[in-house]
Amino acid sequence: MVSNTQSGSMLEQWAKFNTIKWGCKTKIMRFQSPGSEAFVESLFFINKRGKLYLPPLNPFQPTIFHPSNTDKAYRLTRQWHDAANLMIQEIKHFGGAASLSLPPEITDIRPFLWNGFKTNVKYTYHLKLPYCINTASTEIRNRIKKANAQGYNSSLCNDMAEVYSCLLGTESRKGFSHHLSADDLRLAQQLFGSDCFRCYISYSKEGEPISTNVMIVDNKRALWWIAGSKSEHLSNGVAQQSLFLAFQDLASAGVESIDLVGANIPSVAKYKANWGGDLIPYYQVRIPILKEILRTGLDWIKFGRS
Repeated sequence: MVSNTQSGSMLEQWAKFNTIKWGCKTKIMRFQSPGSEAFVESLFFINKRGKLYLPPLNPFQPTIFHPSNTDKAYRLTRQWHDAANLMIQEIKHFGGAASLSLPPEITDIRPFLWNGFKTNVKYTYHLKLPYCINTASTEIRNRIKKANAQGYNSSLCNDMAEVYSCLLGTESRKGFSHHLSADDLRLAQQLFGSDCFRCYISYSKEGEPISTNVMIVDNKRALWWIAGSKSEHLSNGVAQQSLFLAFQDLASAGVESIDLVGANIPSVAKYKANWGGDLIPYYQVRIPILKEILRTGLDWIKFGRS
């Protein structure tokens, strides 16, 4: 069904970060049927038009189901449906054309379907920690060996200027922006704390920061939030080395699993699959509006071209 995966304090800090970074309004809402111990918490992001949306750098709509102390499947289902229906009414109240990506722990989206929402299925990979490198493909293992042999060294990093310099490498190579500054990274570091906001960097023999992987940790699960590498070193296995260190360090900190956050582009899916995790579906839901007709038309065009 669904499970608790994010603490209330993390919801609050995540709300603060998004409010400051994106200038949006945030509202942590609790949905609970009268007389029920079970409830759903969800962090709503509200744009300048007063509509719900999902800001950049938010892989999922933060939503937590808190069931009562029961192991009865039918009770858990009933509790989820009751609370989800209350949440759905609030979503309808706000409205908006944005798709809301529910976290992978929410596997029963029937209340949304029964209320006429449109849905898409997407995918991510989960890795269990501690991580065994033999789970990875030969390609991944060889790249880590290459980085080690060439003298690269990975470690935890608290210098956000170094992290930012690695992100710029990917932005320049791929022609996009993370929409993050070094000050944004420092804000996240300040709000979440070093235990929850963990940055890993691969350094050259000369001490230059080359590749970074940034993780956000909560309740024994980590999210692989952002990553970046300088182009001239990318073929030397630096990205794989720093990510492997992240897995080791997170396990030593008591983290039990990591969400690699998205595997919906062929090249990205291939890379993440090589780490040997479990393929996990998650769902997008959206209110059916006039734009849905246009979306359907575009889907047909894409289908015809393929």
